[in-house]
Amino acid sequence: MKKIFFALALCLASVACKPDNPTPAPGPNPPTPEQPLFNISVQEDKLAAYTVTFDIRPERKESPYYYDIVSKGRLNTVDVKTIKEEIMAGAERMAELTGSTIEEVMAQMLSTGDKLDILSNAGYRPETDFCIYAFYWDGDEDDALSICEFRTPAVKPSAESINVEFESVESHSMSVKLTPTEGVTEYWYYFAERTKAESMLKGLEDENAFISYHAMNVGSKYNEAATIAQQALRPETEYMVLLMGIDKELNRFMISEVQATASTDIQQRVESELFTTLLGEWNGTQTITDLYAEPFVSEFTVTIVSGLDDIEHDYRADNQLVALVDGWCNIDYYSATELFEMQIEEPKLKFGPKWLLNIAEGDIITIDGKAHENTLGWLFFGDSYLLNMAADGSVIDTNTDFEVVLSDDNNTLTIQSPANMENTYPGLGYNFSGFGWMGYYYGLSDIVLTRVK
Repeated sequence: MKKIFFALALCLASVACKPDNPTPAPGPNPPTPEQPLFNISVQEDKLAAYTVTFDIRPERKESPYYYDIVSKGRLNTVDVKTIKEEIMAGAERMAELTGSTIEEVMAQMLSTGDKLDILSNAGYRPETDFCIYAFYWDGDEDDALSICEFRTPAVKPSAESINVEFESVESHSMSVKLTPTEGVTEYWYYFAERTKAESMLKGLEDENAFISYHAMNVGSKYNEAATIAQQALRPETEYMVLLMGIDKELNRFMISEVQATASTDIQQRVESELFTTLLGEWNGTQTITDLYAEPFVSEFTVTIVSGLDDIEHDYRADNQLVALVDGWCNIDYYSATELFEMQIEEPKLKFGPKWLLNIAEGDIITIDGKAHENTLGWLFFGDSYLLNMAADGSVIDTNTDFEVVLSDDNNTLTIQSPANMENTYPGLGYNFSGFGWMGYYYGLSDIVLTRVK
């Protein structure tokens, strides 16, 4: 796990970067040694507006070295001493975070020997001068850099495209079918509410930013046709797909499409004594684990209410009661008012933890397990949901609701996965864009609520 996490961290750090400011700055360039310490060359046939491929051949094959690329206008700001200090500080933090040694981390950050066909494809602007530089790690701080200059060419329009189709559009989900033309080698997919996607684009520094690097920061990479299931959506809401494609000639293009989710079905009013008898205070317990630490028993309190003073929503019209949960999975409850005071965005959607008890004819009680209603939305990874999870973390189901069983004496509520889902219990999960559904805490038992008398 340590190696996987370390590799992931390095990948996330190196996938894309913000481009350097190309505005020339005054001052002389660092001197170039009479005998180059490195032979750095750009492969002209693979140079494009947003991409460069190059080779580095050091004279000292066994010595570790560092290389990077900056705009020519910023070359005079490159300082070997400062770079070494920053890299060492970063290596120390990474080693502490991953449990690796500093030597292991440094081995990932530095290079030795010839490095050929190095592809750098994020952070560039067309028709801009850049410099590749390199220096030996064990050299003197005042060693001159070895430098190779290159200029990105103008943008060439691409003849390729990606067809976007929306399928199975429902109130909380849809599928996005992507079909690239033959000449597309890779593309980056981003999906969000239309207002959020447009705000993100508006906030970028210029029109080149998304296609140059930001698509790689926020999107998921694909190399062929794909159908992507999007869940945990809001009803009657417009969503935007943004695509950045790269063709065989290294040209890039951008595509955007919009699709709205369907409305929710109108609920027929259900008459049941449960809408009053379930109200009140309950104590809860569940054995849980995060798959790293030892399992423990989570003890918490639950208050079942018919509505909330700070949220204008008629839960009774939806045949629902609201269970306000405090302390489950060591998570404190925050009301919409408290989140508003903490300047959390959309507090009326993110308050919780809470579970919505759905009451149907015949006094059947269920809780959403299909990522329709979030449990809370203020954790750092966003909206989180009560989901059916395998106790060993191998499966996270988003297609099945939970059963809620009330004891004969009306004093115990048991929240459980259906009997046909063996070794599966309620847990807290979230959707990690590009990776899929992840678990925050996994249940090792049913959730049991006992009425406070």
